[in-house]
Amino acid sequence: MVNNTGVNGVDNGTKPSDEELSKTLHGFARLQLSLLDRLDELGRIHGYHIKIAKLKQLNIKFGVASIRKPPALPFATALVAPKVLEDITRRHGASTIQKQIARETGQLLPSFCLWLTMSRDTVREIQHSVDPEGAQTRFGGGKKVPKQRGQLHAVGLFEELHWDGHEKLGSKALQMGSVGIPIYGGRDHIGAVIELQVVPNDRCRDTVLHVYLDSVQTTGYMAVQNTFDHGTETGYVKRVIEQLRYLTELQRPSTVCLKSTDNIVAESMWSYWLNYAGRNIQATMLQGKVHGWFAQGDPVHINLFQWIWSKIVQNHLDLFKEYWNSTPRRSQVNKALPTAAPNMVMNNPQKYGMEHCGTNVPLNVVQEMRAWAVKSREECMRWVPDEFDELACQAYHEVGSPVLRYPTGWETFNEMLVVLQAM
Repeated sequence: MVNNTGVNGVDNGTKPSDEELSKTLHGFARLQLSLLDRLDELGRIHGYHIKIAKLKQLNIKFGVASIRKPPALPFATALVAPKVLEDITRRHGASTIQKQIARETGQLLPSFCLWLTMSRDTVREIQHSVDPEGAQTRFGGGKKVPKQRGQLHAVGLFEELHWDGHEKLGSKALQMGSVGIPIYGGRDHIGAVIELQVVPNDRCRDTVLHVYLDSVQTTGYMAVQNTFDHGTETGYVKRVIEQLRYLTELQRPSTVCLKSTDNIVAESMWSYWLNYAGRNIQATMLQGKVHGWFAQGDPVHINLFQWIWSKIVQNHLDLFKEYWNSTPRRSQVNKALPTAAPNMVMNNPQKYGMEHCGTNVPLNVVQEMRAWAVKSREECMRWVPDEFDELACQAYHEVGSPVLRYPTGWETFNEMLVVLQAM
């Protein structure tokens, strides 16, 4: 007998509109979630519970990209080649480029192409044709024997946050006079990047305090424990964390200080950042000194460098944070923590045997804690004088407000410099 109602006796929840469903499914494709994870996320986000067969039908209906239907090889080459050429220091492997393209264009390039006669990675094949020496550069020689490490263990997210500063783009590393773009950031023990900010001075106690409070304000939670190195810049933030502890009766120490080499969760984050974009940005910055575009004794050059490159680095930090938090880790037999994408663990910790250990902190409490700092957040995050900032904004609009990325950073610098010198 024909079932004209279309109801199969199972409650699938409420189906979202086609527009919402299409947007969600395309988002899953860009994040490269497995089909089972997509089903879980559909249930969590929309309360819509279906099976894999129905999900495949919806993917076909809305034209969701799939690695089993890759773009034609000439089109794939046109997508991959610019990414290979942008990677000046040749640190990006096939997987990184594959995920960058998936997020920027929605085109999924397969890591194992079924339509080729041989089992070859499409992206790696294009990389070898565009830059034959790139792979040899990445894996050209032996490395120092790494320090012996054990397993990382955690009860759940926000049990422990690791904090550290990064000065590979600072003034001492660049050696271009007084200019430099330090970074300060924090990472959850389970792997998720929580906060990454460019800061004028990553050794300033007030600045570190404001970065920490920014993370509490953004996430709404404070961790059970915060781990730092032995730097003097953590003095204020430790006191504030102790004050925040009055919200709870936890007995564990609120802060722990380790040697930098032992604060591996934070330190390893910088290694991944350098491979993702940090080394390329540093190499591009140094081109200004090599080609004579930057005069380290000229105040206009100094202020313009700080104005442009602080924004460029922050843009790429945001991209790195999104990339890292949405990328699953490789499967490891001896790994105790989840290998799923950090965002998946943060959104649904119980699914991976984790707990949410964070303590909720109201916004008004965060604002009260900022009063502990001698300098305001605006003062700590000011890269250039207010007068120059107004002129730079005007010049930026006059040159067409180009997207601030490191491959075109010096081009934008030179265009804005002409406008500023004519003011």
